[in-house]
Amino acid sequence: MIIPNGTLQTIETTGGGMVNGKPIPVQETLGAPIECNIKTNTSNNHGRSVDGIFKRTEYTVLIDIVAEQTFKAERVVLTDNRGQRMGEFRVQDIQHLDYVEAIQIALSHAD
Repeated sequence: MIIPNGTLQTIETTGGGMVNGKPIPVQETLGAPIECNIKTNTSNNHGRSVDGIFKRTEYTVLIDIVAEQTFKAERVVLTDNRGQRMGEFRVQDIQHLDYVEAIQIALSHAD
């Protein structure tokens, strides 16, 4: 059991490709909110880009496992327990912690 302090939503993509020589646009939809525990690993403004400074953030997120559930996502959206959207993040690593019935997800983002 985790102590939730936010929610995680997967970003699912559909479409894309070509039909009769015409491109099909990619559609992104958000999955259902999943309660999660969010822990900040890194959040700083020390990154450099060509035009200035950007913020780099990394989070570790825990979600409860349900039976034989697996987590498969490439990108997610995090929202804190006050309803503030924290941003869109790329999934770096997924670990299924079967003994404690949780899934640990490493996320990173740079903007």
